[in-house]
Amino acid sequence: MGQLLTALMGHQVASEFTLKNSNRDVYTELQDIYKKLARGSFSYEHFCPLSQLVLVKAPDVDIWSAVLNLIKTLSYISPPTSVVALSDGTPITRSSASHQGDDQTKKLLEEAIFYEIKERTYGNVGGFFKKYFVGKEWTKESRKIYKVMKKRHVRGQWKDLPSPPTQGKVRKWLSDFQKEFLSNTQSEYFTSENCSDFTGAEAKRQLDFFVKRKSDAASTRHDWKDILVIGEHKQSQSDFKSLLLQLSRYMRDVFAAQPTRRFVHGFFLHDTTMELWVFDRSGPYSSGEFNIHKEPERFICAIAGYALMNNEELGLDTFIEQNGEDQFITIIDNMTGKKKELQLERQPFVKQRAIVCRGTTCYRTSDQEIVVKFSWTSDKRSPEANYLNLARERGVTGLASLLGHHQITSIKELRNGLEFPAAHRFRTSSITSHSISKSQPPRSFGTFRHFSITEGTSKKRSSTTPDNRQSKKSKSSGQNSSLNQEHQATELVKDAGTISLYDSGTEAFDNRLLGCLAISPAGRALSDFRTIEELLTAFRDSIKAHSSLYLKGKILHRDISENNIIITDPKKANGFTGMLIDVDLAKEIGSGRTGARHQTGTMEFMSIQVLRKVAHTYRHDLESFFYVLLWICARRVWEKEFRCNLKDRPKSDILTSWYTGDFNAIARSKEHNMGVNGFKELLKEFPPVLDCTKPLCEEIREILFPYKKGLLVGTPPGPPENLYKPIIKAFDKAIASIAAGKDLQ
Repeated sequence: MGQLLTALMGHQVASEFTLKNSNRDVYTELQDIYKKLARGSFSYEHFCPLSQLVLVKAPDVDIWSAVLNLIKTLSYISPPTSVVALSDGTPITRSSASHQGDDQTKKLLEEAIFYEIKERTYGNVGGFFKKYFVGKEWTKESRKIYKVMKKRHVRGQWKDLPSPPTQGKVRKWLSDFQKEFLSNTQSEYFTSENCSDFTGAEAKRQLDFFVKRKSDAASTRHDWKDILVIGEHKQSQSDFKSLLLQLSRYMRDVFAAQPTRRFVHGFFLHDTTMELWVFDRSGPYSSGEFNIHKEPERFICAIAGYALMNNEELGLDTFIEQNGEDQFITIIDNMTGKKKELQLERQPFVKQRAIVCRGTTCYRTSDQEIVVKFSWTSDKRSPEANYLNLARERGVTGLASLLGHHQITSIKELRNGLEFPAAHRFRTSSITSHSISKSQPPRSFGTFRHFSITEGTSKKRSSTTPDNRQSKKSKSSGQNSSLNQEHQATELVKDAGTISLYDSGTEAFDNRLLGCLAISPAGRALSDFRTIEELLTAFRDSIKAHSSLYLKGKILHRDISENNIIITDPKKANGFTGMLIDVDLAKEIGSGRTGARHQTGTMEFMSIQVLRKVAHTYRHDLESFFYVLLWICARRVWEKEFRCNLKDRPKSDILTSWYTGDFNAIARSKEHNMGVNGFKELLKEFPPVLDCTKPLCEEIREILFPYKKGLLVGTPPGPPENLYKPIIKAFDKAIASIAAGKDLQ
């Protein structure tokens, strides 16, 4: 029996089919049966129908029907202690957004950035030079410059360019070129001598070349918010990956300082080779390398072009209108359908420090009443505005209300006219990819080769998307909940022969949509709490909001992080001190797979099971709430020096392990920290002023991570209220205790 179960678990069907009653995949069910069989929990009679069908080589449909019957029968004998569901198939990727402050070292950042761009880097993109340097208002000017410079290109060589191309001599050449040809342009090239030349970034950087407006050149220090183009120079040929990661670090700083920037130009110049780059929210892509001596016109037109480009050609934000020190946007009012102008504060209160991400950026309006949010979301996902409207229709409380929205542009639109090859394959790396949602089981059954469901069809792409197929199944199951198991097995067989749950589609790149939402009420960032009581009340109310969204709205949030909880004025927010925002990654319960190629997650707040590619449940969001609370208490309170001194902060910093290393390492670290001993060590990182929150944290840990023959990290069977109610009650007790002054000194 053990050999048979192993063979069944090794089949693709077992991993890809989820049972409706348990929300667990067949593989997981069979794995549980195998373990219990080894302990002698079941008798042979339970397996007779299945084994007999296998021996007579019955049709696949009959065998899988017997498997489903076996699972159903044995589930009555030994019900599961937790609910484990198959991942919805959207691979989770990481971003460098977790690295802030002292964490932005070269080594840590480059490792995190590599995860971001590893599978989204494209070289030799067709039409690159034509798109960015040909047919512009200034193209004639750049060619006129080349005609003059052409006289200095003798016998296939630039006679004025230094050889060897030392940095000092190349800088001198560029300076002379600029004085002669670019004196009347609106932008110019600069170089930096040391890190102190820059302001506006958390980490210290030194750039070889960069372009910015002449009007921004008054100060001797350069602000990252003014950087337009970045160039990296090396005297000799350099390792491609190292050079790309170095340029990527600088690009990340540009996006952090200019969070609504659409894309950024950059270039490599090493030895006699040049390569032109563009970075956007779906990753970097390039023109491919070319020799500056063999392609002199391309070289001169690129150097001149960067100084001649206008705002739109440089990828600057042209949606926010500037009027002196004031800035405005225009949106479509959700109720009236008319245009509405909103004035924004100068600086956002939420932004992401990463390249490949949604780039979520939030501003408050100048009257402090509305939040305006910009984000790049997958075109495969339902728009956030749809979820906000749906939540309102279903009576959800504690969620921000939609006032208006506007779709601005998309990656597809920005990359229009380009031809993308396959993504660049990095030769060697000590970093392994973690964008694969679940490792696929072997397709061969060994001695059970007559299981032929996927043979001959596995490499073909279906014209039907997984999302459409699953949506239809969901509808049919809703209309007829009494489908017999033979029909289920038939559907399972049909699915197995078509597209994989984890197929990324035929698109060359991730198409993201840049949208703008206006929501109310406005609030403060969670880390901007003023009292401990306010902090805990905001957490409790946001959990209440999550409960309403899930139980009444039938929507699972799936992206609980410190940026997605805001502190609100209860007088303006229907009694809520904390509310949820950002439902970009939400999912309506019962809907099929979104079809998105990747889902960027915030590592430090992601639940243990989600890191291990288990489907997202409400309990995983509650676990994320808990991690946000611990993060605020053990890190943010120190950083803002809320009644404590940063110099007294413990040196251990356990939380670093929550976002460094691979997914499995992060999951193991969190699992250890949620154990009794590991949690005690974690609580030691709280400042003394938060000693009053430790009993609350201990109680929530025991609710979410009960110990029954080992630490349980899964979703328990039973109604969700069994978790929501005790957690909210624990917050109520802690808030009342603090309000009464029993624990607050």
